[in-house]
Amino acid sequence: MLQGMKRGRLLGLPVISARTGKKIGVVVDIIFKPGHQKIKGLLVSSEGFVERKMHIPLERVRTIGRHAVIVDEPLQNDEGFGALPMEGDEEYGNRILGRQLLRGDGQEVGLISDIILDPNDGTIEGFEISRGLIDDLLEGRYVLPYDASNSINEDAVIVSMEQVQQLKAYNRGIKTLLDIK
Repeated sequence: MLQGMKRGRLLGLPVISARTGKKIGVVVDIIFKPGHQKIKGLLVSSEGFVERKMHIPLERVRTIGRHAVIVDEPLQNDEGFGALPMEGDEEYGNRILGRQLLRGDGQEVGLISDIILDPNDGTIEGFEISRGLIDDLLEGRYVLPYDASNSINEDAVIVSMEQVQQLKAYNRGIKTLLDIK
């Protein structure tokens, strides 16, 4: 089973400068590029009178911890910090959530409810899959290990039949808790 951190757990974490120890802002999302094994960076909202959103590239993230994200803050002249250079096929993590997960034969597997990351290096470990409220309560949610070769489109993520066989229970539902078969 995957041991990573859910994207949802990252949201709201304070982002702290390793150089000054000051809070830069809070994480509001991840930046995801389909076809790549790692996230591209974090979207951070600065605090203050005027909210500013900035893109912090993964290379600048020193640590993603349970209680904060530590980043290497660049010098004033560094263009890589604070700019929001989104390429055409990059997306924010929240746009992936709610997409249908389909097998290659068109059969629906469920909906993507979260993205699971390795906080040590930003690797995408998998997608948390919801099969609907009733199934989530009874059976729990599932996780599908991430494969960078999956077809991620505007409306759906298409996975192979073999990959669907790797679907594993991620958390326990009522049936498991009550040991009902």
